[in-house]
Amino acid sequence: MNGKVNIPNVDRDDKIGSAFNHLFKVIIQVEKHADENLEWDLKDAAFFHPFYLAPLAIYKQNCGNSITCKDIPARISRYLELVRFEDPLLIKEDMDLASILEPYISRSYIPVCKFELCKSNIDALQSILQRVICRQSKADTRITTPLSYLLGELVDNMNEHSKGRYGYIFAQYLKKEGCIDLVVADDGITIFSSYVRSGKYLDEICGDEAKALKMATEGKSTKNLPGAENRGYGLSSSKEMLVNGLHGSFFILSGGAFHRHDGSGSVSVKLPATINWNGTIILMRIPVRVPMDFNYSKYVR
Repeated sequence: MNGKVNIPNVDRDDKIGSAFNHLFKVIIQVEKHADENLEWDLKDAAFFHPFYLAPLAIYKQNCGNSITCKDIPARISRYLELVRFEDPLLIKEDMDLASILEPYISRSYIPVCKFELCKSNIDALQSILQRVICRQSKADTRITTPLSYLLGELVDNMNEHSKGRYGYIFAQYLKKEGCIDLVVADDGITIFSSYVRSGKYLDEICGDEAKALKMATEGKSTKNLPGAENRGYGLSSSKEMLVNGLHGSFFILSGGAFHRHDGSGSVSVKLPATINWNGTIILMRIPVRVPMDFNYSKYVR
């Protein structure tokens, strides 16, 4: 007999990352049925906020259970199909990326995409994604360069440092809120594990994943080369540009800890031992209008 998990409705994410409170409840239910066939019951789902939908889809891909979704309400069934909730768009190295992604210019989203890491098409993928997102949202033309930087830094760091097999990306333009909600994730090692592998800052971290996240988002690198492009500097500069420069919001979850930074300040939190995210996932809320005093060069290292 299949195990059953009820999937709650989440239509708001007032403080970036708050949707994970609901996702953690799903994770706890799923992990009670390790390696079993599961049914996800979506009868209560009226709408999935982008910052809930994409992490839920990525978790479904990587949790190790065979999952069948059932009782999907008609009002969201087509939406989940369009955004590839159950079947992420797999992007391979030999694909014509423009022909695959540019048709989404006329839509308000990029579906959940799953792409191979450490492949030669990573730069082209970033470039096309940035162009599609900008044209979808009809954003201020001054967002083009910072958006390209944010995508480039985070995808490059994931590609170089996560040691994972796949990366994931999802984006949706929210017209009413005037922002782009962007999700980037990998299935690799956590940021804490990156510090352990490098042997750096271990005395300061003291085995605490929240401290590792805080250090990474403050620019404490796992490399010894000054100014080198790396996970620490990439996270730090991206977060500063997004929050301090563009007045957006940033959230990162890696292993057993998360870090959030928005207009209210920043916080790093260690999660209960019963909750763990395999790999790293980043949420970014990017305003489509750039503040008049924004200075891109201030944030580039």
